[in-house]
Amino acid sequence: MKRSLIYFCLAILVSSCMNDAFMDVYPKDQQTEKTAFKSYDNFKTYSWGLYNVFFGYASDTRQTDSIFIGDYEADNMIKGPYGNESRWAYGKAKAEAESPDWDYVYIRNVNLMLDNIDQSSISEADKKHWRSVGLFFRAYKYFQMLSKFGDLPWVEHVMTETSPELYASRTTRDLVASNLLSDLKWAEENIKPAGDGNNTINTNVVRALISRFCLFEGTWRKYHNLVNAETYLKECERVGPLLMKAFPTIMPHYDEVFNSEDLAGQPGIILFKAYAANRLCHGLTRMVRTAESNIEATKDAVDAYLCSDGRPFKGNDKDVHEQFRNRDHRLYLTICPPYMVNVSNKTNWSHTGKPEDREFIDLMAGISGETFHRLPTTNFKGFVCSRQPHFKNNNKGQAWNATQMGFWVWKYYNTHTNAINATGVCTTDAPLFRIEETMLDYAEAMFELGKFDQSVADKTINILRKRAGVAAMKLTEITPAFDSHRDASVDPVLWEIRRERRVEFMGEGRRLDDLRRWAKGSYVDKQPLGVYVADAATNKIKVTGGHSDNEGYAFYFNQPTGWQQHYYLYPLPLKQLALNKNLKQNPGWK
Repeated sequence: MKRSLIYFCLAILVSSCMNDAFMDVYPKDQQTEKTAFKSYDNFKTYSWGLYNVFFGYASDTRQTDSIFIGDYEADNMIKGPYGNESRWAYGKAKAEAESPDWDYVYIRNVNLMLDNIDQSSISEADKKHWRSVGLFFRAYKYFQMLSKFGDLPWVEHVMTETSPELYASRTTRDLVASNLLSDLKWAEENIKPAGDGNNTINTNVVRALISRFCLFEGTWRKYHNLVNAETYLKECERVGPLLMKAFPTIMPHYDEVFNSEDLAGQPGIILFKAYAANRLCHGLTRMVRTAESNIEATKDAVDAYLCSDGRPFKGNDKDVHEQFRNRDHRLYLTICPPYMVNVSNKTNWSHTGKPEDREFIDLMAGISGETFHRLPTTNFKGFVCSRQPHFKNNNKGQAWNATQMGFWVWKYYNTHTNAINATGVCTTDAPLFRIEETMLDYAEAMFELGKFDQSVADKTINILRKRAGVAAMKLTEITPAFDSHRDASVDPVLWEIRRERRVEFMGEGRRLDDLRRWAKGSYVDKQPLGVYVADAATNKIKVTGGHSDNEGYAFYFNQPTGWQQHYYLYPLPLKQLALNKNLKQNPGWK
């Protein structure tokens, strides 16, 4: 039974945000701002709708793979079929008429609450609390927009049709970022420490957003040659220890962070999106366990995971079993390891008798719970998939859990949540802020400030490595020769910090934004490759880099055309440019 849940509203209107008792007193056609924002409970009820800004696993009950966008539009993954190539890697990005990322409707919804706090009948302390909540949500949305568009119109109050601000030009990034930080720090000081109950915006959630925003903005400024990078990095440095003290431990099993029916009270979980039957569900688990799963990892992503001895993989990547052997457990729990079984009557299976076919079946039984990441995998009906790698064009009559290149992503796979209905009935909770992110934010910020040492590694990266079965990072061992595949322009220690971030957040949509803030968009220029196969014709796939046309690394998309410099900022929607002649398009976009 889930406890202390927040069920995130799907829409927000003043007339629909009031509780039943309030609506009994004031009929719907008489709701005004003056009557909607009087009591503490009025503000609390209205605020529930603002939580819809958190996507989680889905914003509604549809099956969607949107959580992976930042992975398959970068260098971690691909999404089939043809036509889903990364728009940044393959020159498909263009300015559109509209963009859901340009969201001033949400800003108005928050400002509506903020503008009505002072004239309410609540106490001064409560006014400060609700102003803090509003400032958090406005900062969250503005951060999303700032990270994509740069300069933005800054709007602090509700506008009318005659407001001159409707036609204002863009406020500079410097001022928008400064406003965000100022608002968040005010909220940190004035919000109720415990929020409004379990799993609500509180001091720690505000600090978690400060950490996320300040790492992004600080490193963006450093690598895009803007001033005041340290201002933001130092704030990340400040809040990191406060959060790590408040959340001293993490969940013991990595895959349970993403596949648990209830994250309430779990160690390291700062805020989560709760799903429950007949209230709010998602379709992510169902999608992963069907033939509609089109998300798969690249060889580059697989190569990023360290071996259990804490060193980069240097073995034979033409043998998929060796490629997966003695690796970071997060690899096994994100990208399905190789196996093979005999299947009869769709739901019955037996071992083949070959040791290599069951090697990872036995391993997964030892590191993952019975209904989490166990092999062999099944679809939502319980039909067994006989093997991995499992190719779509040679699927043995088993269309589910199949790929074009061989590395099937199963991070959100489990067999305990309801996945029988395509309209979305899955109820596993989605972490929104977790302490692992703060640890990695802190580690990276400390390096950028010249303060990263073994003690920082031990209370951040090495905690995550211990859970993943990987030897601790030892700074004395990380020399320029530590990883022969390192980007030579990146410091060896920073390369390892960034590696840790990549693998911890694999499949959570973070990669593209990281590449953008590091000014490393060119990483997407590599052709996405998959597993090495010796019989491409039988599997009906294309290969490259082998001894013949029938042997090599699987590929699906051709060589990218490459990242372009103006891609670091997204284009403003064309409709907004037409409506407001004072808005100017970002450089390089038409």
